[in-house]
Amino acid sequence: MVNLKDVAKLAGVSVSTASYSINGSTLISDDTKKKVLDAAREIGYRPNGMAKNLKKQKTNIIGLFLSGFSGPFFTEMMEGIQDEVMSKGYELVVCASADRHRLLVESYVDGAIILNYHMEDHLLVNLANEKLPIIMLDRELKGPYIKNVLLPNEKGSAMMVNYLISKGHKRIGFIAGSIESYDGETRLKGFIKELKNHNISFLERDLLRAEFTELSGYYQMSSYLEKMGNDLPTAIVCANDEMAMGAIRAIQENGLNVPDDIAIVGFDDIYASQNFNPSLTTIRVPRKQWGTIAAQSLFQMLDNQFDFEPEPILVELISRTSG
Repeated sequence: MVNLKDVAKLAGVSVSTASYSINGSTLISDDTKKKVLDAAREIGYRPNGMAKNLKKQKTNIIGLFLSGFSGPFFTEMMEGIQDEVMSKGYELVVCASADRHRLLVESYVDGAIILNYHMEDHLLVNLANEKLPIIMLDRELKGPYIKNVLLPNEKGSAMMVNYLISKGHKRIGFIAGSIESYDGETRLKGFIKELKNHNISFLERDLLRAEFTELSGYYQMSSYLEKMGNDLPTAIVCANDEMAMGAIRAIQENGLNVPDDIAIVGFDDIYASQNFNPSLTTIRVPRKQWGTIAAQSLFQMLDNQFDFEPEPILVELISRTSG
């Protein structure tokens, strides 16, 4: 039995492009659509009747689209979403890959929550409509059927900078993650902005880039210590707790003390941060509340309520022994 992969192979396009073309997406050029439809006719492909029927009615399914599941950050956020979805009698489908957006294009879900930097802005803006509202967790998008439920990353970074300055620190470094991360980059932006508010310069050599994992924080800090020698800041802010814990291990292995030689602070307040040695000073993010507010906002739009602003997320500074 022929399937969509066979059509895509014959047409020389991806499966997603074949799906968009067959479903008449405006994101695909007319030439590509014709090539796909011609290929479908040639091999006798017919879209599944049940799947086509799903497009015409509610599915009672909410889609959560993630870039990946790595790290301990997402569990509580997903729990908040799941609790709200189940309370409404819906099901939750979680997708963690770069190509599952065909579930959006083919309307297999009634609404979507997006925390996936692989999905292009123009795709999401074009797909969002009254019958397919979208919640963004990882960037700011504008549209009548899109709501942004974002963490106050800049505010959290500003809180941490003020805390470190109150401790007497004047040269503060930063360990960032990938530039593709909205949360990571807004945390860096808030950090630099607050330093400027205090007339404190940020040295480019004190900006490290890791990958939001403990191991990457460890390797980047080890390399940084080797390169910088004794020319070090007295404190370093990390864009998440995992990188902070890796950085602490590297500092300790180099014979330095945290916080006496270098104070290290994190962001997120994952469970392990309070049991780490030294326990981690960090910004507490209410992850379950984030998921709950995201789901509640989505259901408001599913009830045809679009003129509202989602409830803001509040963060707090947790002072422990690392900084």
